[in-house]
Amino acid sequence: MNKLFIAMAVLLNTTAAYAQDCGEKQADITPISTIQGEEWQSPLVGQNVTTSGTVTGKWTANDQLAGFFIQSTEPDNNPRTSEGLFVSSTTQQPFSEGDFVVVTGQVTEANEQTRLVDVTSLSACPQARPLPAPVEVKLPFKSNEQREQLENMLVTLVAESGQELTISGHYQLPRHGYFDVSSGRLFTPSQIVEPGADAREQMRINQLNRVQVDDNSDVEPNTLPFEQLTSSAQNSMRSGTTMMPIVGILTEFRGRARIQPTEAVVAKHISEPETPKAKDEYLRISSFNVLNLFNGDGDKNGFPTERGAKSFDAYQRQQAKIVSALVDIDADVFGLMEVENDGYGSDSAIVQLVNQLNEAQDSPYVIAEPRAQRLGDDQIAVGLIYNRNRVKPIGHAHTITQGPFRSGSRPPLAQVLEDKQSGQQFTVIVNHFKSKGGCPDNGPNANQNDGQYCWNQQRLDSAAALIEWVKQNAFPAPVLLGDFNAYYKEDPVQYIANHGFSNVSRADEYSYVFDSQAGALDHVFIDQGLTDSVKNVQHIHYNSDEPTVFSYQDTEYFKVGPYRSSDHDPVFIDVEF
Repeated sequence: MNKLFIAMAVLLNTTAAYAQDCGEKQADITPISTIQGEEWQSPLVGQNVTTSGTVTGKWTANDQLAGFFIQSTEPDNNPRTSEGLFVSSTTQQPFSEGDFVVVTGQVTEANEQTRLVDVTSLSACPQARPLPAPVEVKLPFKSNEQREQLENMLVTLVAESGQELTISGHYQLPRHGYFDVSSGRLFTPSQIVEPGADAREQMRINQLNRVQVDDNSDVEPNTLPFEQLTSSAQNSMRSGTTMMPIVGILTEFRGRARIQPTEAVVAKHISEPETPKAKDEYLRISSFNVLNLFNGDGDKNGFPTERGAKSFDAYQRQQAKIVSALVDIDADVFGLMEVENDGYGSDSAIVQLVNQLNEAQDSPYVIAEPRAQRLGDDQIAVGLIYNRNRVKPIGHAHTITQGPFRSGSRPPLAQVLEDKQSGQQFTVIVNHFKSKGGCPDNGPNANQNDGQYCWNQQRLDSAAALIEWVKQNAFPAPVLLGDFNAYYKEDPVQYIANHGFSNVSRADEYSYVFDSQAGALDHVFIDQGLTDSVKNVQHIHYNSDEPTVFSYQDTEYFKVGPYRSSDHDPVFIDVEF
């Protein structure tokens, strides 16, 4: 008897067994809806059951999901119970999507998903069944309960009327192979609504308006998935890309909705990187957080640094990206944040940055130095550089190290400048307020659960001290810029806007994406007398929309250029005096 005949006999016998099981064990079946129940967890957790359904998705390989999904062919018409189930199994039995299976195993909850594990029996009918029609799911969900009621079921994900299904974030794409979509772009609550009750409500809505689109695998991808969604500039998936409806199986993962696509995921409009607007003859002033630019000891040693590059090569890659962005922006004045606070000698980080910048283009940039060796006691400091062909300094740079700038918020740096074309004098004041991390347990700087997170009082005190300092010095035509670590509607930003300054940006503009939510931490405030002089405002989305693997730290995806040169986007204004 040859091997082909033996294989055919085994297959026929197996098929007959499947058919017999599907036909004779129906009385022992526990419906999927009974396993799911009406609550967040199955009422049958820990019990062994036999159930059946049509296979809607199969990813049984170890480098996939190590299981498959089934959906009931006889729903119970109870909208509070799901008709889908995930079966954890790496079986190689010959069944596929559309086949009807009978399976025995133990009910469990894993990462808040109802599953069948420890499978002891699995039989598949030879005939294919029509797949159940996908249920249309419109984001945002009406409630968390709606999500639970559709768990493990085949769905079509769409946006609400007037919105587009949009990639809102991709932080976990390199490690876990998924990205977030929402109905329209998600904004940090306190960027668009008032802190307090409104921000808490917006936070609730945001949580209902996001779904993780997975690569149908539980292992770290070897290459970045979803290549069909990437930009042409550097082959990266960018936030802001809009999507066609997504067909797949809706699941739960640690309190978040997730979809396992069963059809190709297709972009409607791919977000491409921006370039700066033409400067013309305007005077350009830019704010740029350079993300912990540390240069070791300034002579190829001293790595890894405390907050920045881990090696000299990494530092060179970081500096190259920053210089590329600075050249591209071509501002006449740059306010910089997160530069190593190591003074102004030849081996300092800011001096080496300016040297590289001057080698890369024709404009000669100069550092505005205060009468101090360094700015405060923090590891990082702000910096100010200017193109001496376009502006000239009036006196030395000024700073303040008292009050909230003694610790927490970094000392600001102010430089009075004169535009050589018009003779107009103006002042650029660079700021970097206390961040939202490292919350104290209690007191005014603890998280007040109003959407502003911790250290808000410190930032508010910094805003008040800054305004008072600017007034006391009578700086001409002041422009306040930098990383204020406060979103558009938050107290520090509103305080500055209510004390003689105008925020040149709108609430729907952003410079940072955190937890798939966009918002502006970087602002430019102008003296109200300059309002008519501002001709252009632009947040250049070099960074916040790009995946983190395109930064200087990852050699596999590193490319020279301005994209992912930092985690914050630069912002600039063009002024005509």
